[in-house]
Amino acid sequence: MSLFSKSLKPLVIVTGLFSLSLSGTISAHGNDHDNHHKPEEQHRHASKQTDVMVMNGYARATFALAKTGAVYFTLHNQSKSDKTLISVLVPQDIASDAQIHTTVMQDDVMKMRELTEGVKVKAGQMIAFEPGGRHIMLLGLTKGLKEGSEIALTLKFDDASEAKVRLPVKKEPSAGKEPSAKKETGDGHHHHH
Repeated sequence: MSLFSKSLKPLVIVTGLFSLSLSGTISAHGNDHDNHHKPEEQHRHASKQTDVMVMNGYARATFALAKTGAVYFTLHNQSKSDKTLISVLVPQDIASDAQIHTTVMQDDVMKMRELTEGVKVKAGQMIAFEPGGRHIMLLGLTKGLKEGSEIALTLKFDDASEAKVRLPVKKEPSAGKEPSAKKETGDGHHHHH
């Protein structure tokens, strides 16, 4: 081996190590960069905006120490495929849980039942969540729902889409119902919890 090749050997090793180190750093930075953006990208795909419109929504005002509350709205499926509302999320500072419920008559008594299979909204159709029927039940309220305030909900559908809504808290159901109907559905509703 010549003197020239002996003196180059350490230089080649050092250069090789430097190249490996540099490519490792670039690769690690690239992975960090990719990892930094991936969750957001996955989140965007996992929770796409739904094409189900939420209309005429409100939460019924409660007394200050109430532990349950009810939310009503109409869902309008504006897509060309059926969608099923499978769950509803509520911020923990409002309530501990939100469930999809319906009211059923059983032995002359109105009872609440959770709809664990969700509620299907056929393509192009509307489904009402209203007093005396389907509604969203808020369980474990942290404080009463005060008239004039708002609550936030996230409605999740079977196609991984969701609708984030802010709904007003109102004392009475929307105008258009007969006063006697308001009273009957209101009274009937409060005896179930």
